[in-house]
Amino acid sequence: MNPFLNPFFSVKILMHYLGDVNRAWKKTPEELTRYQDKALRHTLRYAYQVPLYHRKYRQAGIHPGDIRGMRDLAKLPLISKEDLIKGFPDDIVPVGYKRDRAYLVGTSGSSGRPMHMYKDSEYIMIEALAGVRQLKAYGLHWKRTRVTNIGDFSIPNTTDQECLDKGLMDNLSPFFSLDNYQHLYTGEKVGFLLAEMSRFHPELVIGYISVLVGIAALMRQGNGMAVRPGVIIGSGEVLDDYSRRYIQEGMNAPVFNLYATTEGGSIAFECLHHHLHVNSDFVHVEILDKEGDPVSGDDFGSVVITRLYPGGTPIIRYTGLQDIASWEDGQCECGMHTPLLGNLEGRKKDAVVFPNGRIFPPATLPMPLSLAMDRFKTLKIKRFQFIQRRIDTLEVLVEIDENERNRGVTVEKLLGEIQKNYQQLAGEEVRVTVKEVTGVHKPSGSLSPPLIISQVTGEKIEKILL
Repeated sequence: MNPFLNPFFSVKILMHYLGDVNRAWKKTPEELTRYQDKALRHTLRYAYQVPLYHRKYRQAGIHPGDIRGMRDLAKLPLISKEDLIKGFPDDIVPVGYKRDRAYLVGTSGSSGRPMHMYKDSEYIMIEALAGVRQLKAYGLHWKRTRVTNIGDFSIPNTTDQECLDKGLMDNLSPFFSLDNYQHLYTGEKVGFLLAEMSRFHPELVIGYISVLVGIAALMRQGNGMAVRPGVIIGSGEVLDDYSRRYIQEGMNAPVFNLYATTEGGSIAFECLHHHLHVNSDFVHVEILDKEGDPVSGDDFGSVVITRLYPGGTPIIRYTGLQDIASWEDGQCECGMHTPLLGNLEGRKKDAVVFPNGRIFPPATLPMPLSLAMDRFKTLKIKRFQFIQRRIDTLEVLVEIDENERNRGVTVEKLLGEIQKNYQQLAGEEVRVTVKEVTGVHKPSGSLSPPLIISQVTGEKIEKILL
């Protein structure tokens, strides 16, 4: 049954809509913290009914009443991805939870075994309000703006298919015209995606970075002239500076970053002033060092999230994202009072480690390539990829935009500059090779080509770092 046919549910969601979207602008940082304190207490009361959390908290000697607010959060034990995998299905929702009325979603398993969790209708609606907030930050409206979302609508249990298509759009469609939304599958050929967008004329485009790069490449060749978005949102992959510039020039629109995950929903987004705002009233973020302590200043650490609304599978002090980030001090001039992430570097698993112990995460590794592009003032490279087969080797694969091949600097000279930059970065003990390819590697089952492919074992990396 459609939950909006229940007046109590409809009123509750309306109250969320009226209060949640504008909270980032209306409340001061101190007021936001007080809101977080209250939301955390409410969430913990719910989580204590969930066998996994109940058991963990009892073992740690913790009762929800012991946690008065965010200052006490560190008293709670960390919850890993493995905990949720082992607890599925009975131990990750409250006893007696009506799983048949919830939406089952899962991660892709790209960083290991897939994880599944439950989200109910209220949970999904609150997640969607973070998206409404992002549109508002860009001066857009969820009912009036034409939106193309290129997501993973391929199979059941993906977040896009279950939450966005079924849980959100299907439930809202009897009450609202949603003709301003276009959903496209990211696995389709880029030419097909661009043709569909040309018919729809989106004002906002949301998609994986690699897919947006492919669309931008076609548009740079003169295709899709009817596609003229005002804003582009890149998500699902690391948005490096070069890819941002390439997409912006090809699609003639600014590109903004969205940090969203299955477990946390919309965790942070980039405002018009290019600061990455945490949706801290929806999801609290900790950045911890390898000892589990908060990082200081602009140091990097591991992202740990706590979802601040109950329902479905609770996510409290969850370490399973495996992302690297840092904080940025101060307040943004855009008017939102939420905390700022300084850098979002991607997954620790995808980082490249060299024999001297230096670590280069996904967002940092493209910088020498970007410097070469800047030196010759070119966007000749369409895609690139890094392959580390051994700890002392690095392959840089480069796909050239054929429309740009014979303009400006020669390909040979450009690749030579890239080779020099990466050799300086890696040091003499690493053998760096830069190769032009007709297409970067896309592993079977992947929605998009990964930026980094590492064949170096975790044991080898740990031995170097320790």
